[in-house]
Amino acid sequence: MNNKKGRVTLIGAGPGDKGLITVKGLEYLKQADVVVYDRLVSRDILLLSPESAELINVGKVMNHHNIPQPEINKILLNKAMEGKNVVRLKGGDPFVFGRGGEELELVTENNIEFEVIPGITSAVSALAYAGIPVTHRDFASSIHFVTGHAKDGLVENIDFNALKDTKGTILFYMGVSTLNQLINGLLEAGMDKNTPCAAVENGTRFNMRTLISTLDNMIKDAEKFQLKSPAVIAVGKVCALGDKFAWFSKSKLFSKKVIVPHALNSNNILSEKLKNYGAEVIDFACMQLKEIEDNKNMVDLVKNIHDYKMIIFASKNSVPYFFKELIRAGKDSRALNGIIIAAFGKTCMQELKKYGINADVSPFEYSIESLALSINKLNINGKKALIYAENDEILRDTLKEKCSDIKEVSAYKIEYLPFDYILPLKEYINQGVVTAFTSSAAVNGFVQAADMEDFRNVKAVCIGQMTYDTAKKYNMQAYMSERADIESLIEKIKEMEQ
Repeated sequence: MNNKKGRVTLIGAGPGDKGLITVKGLEYLKQADVVVYDRLVSRDILLLSPESAELINVGKVMNHHNIPQPEINKILLNKAMEGKNVVRLKGGDPFVFGRGGEELELVTENNIEFEVIPGITSAVSALAYAGIPVTHRDFASSIHFVTGHAKDGLVENIDFNALKDTKGTILFYMGVSTLNQLINGLLEAGMDKNTPCAAVENGTRFNMRTLISTLDNMIKDAEKFQLKSPAVIAVGKVCALGDKFAWFSKSKLFSKKVIVPHALNSNNILSEKLKNYGAEVIDFACMQLKEIEDNKNMVDLVKNIHDYKMIIFASKNSVPYFFKELIRAGKDSRALNGIIIAAFGKTCMQELKKYGINADVSPFEYSIESLALSINKLNINGKKALIYAENDEILRDTLKEKCSDIKEVSAYKIEYLPFDYILPLKEYINQGVVTAFTSSAAVNGFVQAADMEDFRNVKAVCIGQMTYDTAKKYNMQAYMSERADIESLIEKIKEMEQ
């Protein structure tokens, strides 16, 4: 056993939206050896932890504890005693009804180093996404956090008379199973039956639901609404503002399902933006980019780099592989002096800039014809190198047809991955769920990885002409964004019916 003790960090993961974890919390999560997490920690946040980290689910469901609290405490201690950097990842804030204080007792008794990183409290953030401010100068100047799930299970221990007289906003955590007792407790204490109430289920998530009611009607309305955990229950005048200020649920993409095929571990900008609009993103990591061992063509290109007048980068993914080989050969970006650099698309241009290269040529629109036209306008006499992915046949064939003296160099190979989500891919397609493609490679990856033979029911929203043409090749119902950029693609998705 490692004699050096590890450390324990309690991190508040926030309410579910991965963008709401704190910067410090994310920094520490990325350094974890072990992540001990609750049921309410979203999958998106768990994916931010290192691939090598051991993930331990200690989630608790209403009326059923997967792992008793004393056992969770022991897990933290034992992993730290092994010398591990242990992260205890808890929904919301670890010290707001998160039992964080209990979990530190055993740690401190054994002199384990620890730290607490607060998180955004679930109740406040859920109400904010529902358009309900927990304080308001005209309606509420205080907030009262109350657990609806007491240690002994008796809500009678709550001082309802004191809560009635606060004239502030009352926030009940874990109160779905005891809703009747909570509401009746306030009514029996004499609170005005017309006091506004609200319940926000799955706050900040694509499946968020909001119920606005009054104290008198809350119980029957919640039953009709079929309110489920996790949900925060709020009582106070501010709840009446929910209908007026609701913003998250008013997005055209709120709760809309979108399949996003992409490469594993890629910076999936589209998915992030869609989630920010409240869409349910069905991430399909349909392919994995892998280095080509002993890539003779790339080695030859780098070795004889000054034999070429132009280098054409077909995608942002081709850029790192080229520069890796360049550095391996003891060279750097200075080796490109005097060589014209062409980039296919904005993201490719941005990737080149990371290496200090501003592309000389980029098509005015995201199409092969525009790229070929841009190249031919230069009237370059001499060898050109096209660095592309192995499945970019349309790009490769079209450029070789339209431009002379082009050498093909595969930047990487592609391994296709099966669909892994809640339902089979065919079920989403048959439901009319839109599939958003950001590249021709994504279309090819989707087709190769999907367990499907007929793609005629796929509603393919495509970025640029090349992606659109590739989707049409597979007989998909293809639609093209007005411009070849992510924002335009999102606007086209908003127009789609589902």
